[in-house]
Amino acid sequence: MNMHADKTKRTRINPWLVAGLTVILGLAVSVFAVRNVQREKEHMVQNYLEHAEALFWALEAGTRIGMGMHGSAGYFQSLVEETAKQHGIVYLAVTDAKGLVLAHSDAARVGSVLHPPEAMSARSLSEERQGHFQDTEDRRVFEVYKKFAPLPGVHHSMWCPPRNGGMAVMGMMQSRVQGEDNHDPSVIFLGLDVSPLEEAVAGELRTSVLIAVLVLLMGLGGFASLFWAQHYRLSRRQLRDTQAFASEVVRCLPLGLLSTDPDGRVVLSNGAASALLGLDKDAMPGMLLEGLGGVDWNGIMAGLADKGTVLEREVTLVAGPGKRVPVNLGASRIVTSDDDFLGYLFLLRDLGEIRRLQEQVRRNERLTALGNLAAGVAHEIRNPLSSIKGFATYLAGKVQGQDKDAARAMIQETDRLNRVVSELLEFARPGEMNLRDEDLAQVVERALRLVRADVTAKGVAVRFEQEGTLPRVPLDPERLTQALLNLFLNAVQAMDQGGTLRITAAPENEAGGVVLRIADTGHGMAAELVPDIFNPYFTTKSSGTGLGLAIVHRIIEAHGGEIKVDSVVGQGTVFTLLLPSTGRRS
Repeated sequence: MNMHADKTKRTRINPWLVAGLTVILGLAVSVFAVRNVQREKEHMVQNYLEHAEALFWALEAGTRIGMGMHGSAGYFQSLVEETAKQHGIVYLAVTDAKGLVLAHSDAARVGSVLHPPEAMSARSLSEERQGHFQDTEDRRVFEVYKKFAPLPGVHHSMWCPPRNGGMAVMGMMQSRVQGEDNHDPSVIFLGLDVSPLEEAVAGELRTSVLIAVLVLLMGLGGFASLFWAQHYRLSRRQLRDTQAFASEVVRCLPLGLLSTDPDGRVVLSNGAASALLGLDKDAMPGMLLEGLGGVDWNGIMAGLADKGTVLEREVTLVAGPGKRVPVNLGASRIVTSDDDFLGYLFLLRDLGEIRRLQEQVRRNERLTALGNLAAGVAHEIRNPLSSIKGFATYLAGKVQGQDKDAARAMIQETDRLNRVVSELLEFARPGEMNLRDEDLAQVVERALRLVRADVTAKGVAVRFEQEGTLPRVPLDPERLTQALLNLFLNAVQAMDQGGTLRITAAPENEAGGVVLRIADTGHGMAAELVPDIFNPYFTTKSSGTGLGLAIVHRIIEAHGGEIKVDSVVGQGTVFTLLLPSTGRRS
């Protein structure tokens, strides 16, 4: 989980990075918009200047033509007025160097001052057109001006005489008297309406703002898309990792797990559940619960609806003919935080091993109590038995006939009872184990030699097989020989003439020990008898004390091993012994 969190930290987009990129994008778009507005304004100003240049050239040409044709005194004023009628011209004026209006598109302005002398002095007059924005009384104009000399070397009074000729002559004479320069420059001013420029700039500004907003939105959308795409990929990776983790947990879960939809159809199951139900795991998805069998699924679902979202009970699972498994069944309804019902969840816990261990604990407790009781009883019985046997032996030497036979019978029964007491003491007090590393095969062969006479008498075939190299086993040779001897004798006695006794020894890789199987071809036992065969005084034979297998069980447990029984009526019985090893090979 920590590794997963580290991946999340590494792949997360820093919000400050997004904010910084957004600011940079906004600044770039703003600079782009301002630059576009400036470029549009410069383009319009250039158009104004070129328009003014063309108009000035036309006015100069018209003036020269008028002078050549000896136009009237008001010709130039009329030419100015007609020229100023073009669209977009606010005013057109020609002044002298001091700003006195010589001609104006508004005839009433002739003789007035267009710009004061200090303003005229501030302008750098030249033959090149110049322009600037100018505020008038009622509007804002773009004013273009330059020196105006349609006839170089000729005073403006010659091509721009006032309508009153006397006044002109008087003025010329006065100028001569005062010594004025006949070439005093005149200046032409053109005031152009800037409304188209302002509208164009406003339109360009609106367009730039719109483009800027669109670009900004697209950029933010791109960042958002990148963020959500990365978040989506991260979420998908987290989902895949979580699904893989959950699948592995479900697969390795020692409990049987079933998940269904609201209709009771299996959606998910694991191997433990299929093993308990005795079904193929791959065939379970899509099956109805009632089709699985085993327990009353409909009743459990009805109980969930009545009692709430969680239900737990112990039930007996019928997994097949003759196979009944005690299980702890936990069931719950899968409900979201919005109270949407998604289905059912079932957990099946096999209680068979727990029941077996519980039964083994109870059995050991009973055997311990019985052993303590048997030890006390055997001690009390053995002393009188010795006296009875001694008295019977004495009588057998003194009497004859039937009395002697009765005395001998008493001696035999006393010996038999003594053997029973000895076996009882053997069971009650198995004694300390003298464990040492031994070759199990040698112990098996020794026990087989001891039963050779019984095997030969019954005509039983013995097969002893070793699978691979057996590890050495810590065991007490005498006590284990005693246990094997009991098992071999029981197997021989359970078979008819000419049966087969098969002993197989093999290493157990998972548990790290040795597995010893003793199989006979005898009559076998009914399934209901198998759980009781290790109980003291339980026997299926007409003769015997019923302590043999109980002693075998105690000896195998004392070696730290296990013993199991499988028996089928008419086929025989198999005893399986699992003994721990030291790890060394024989």
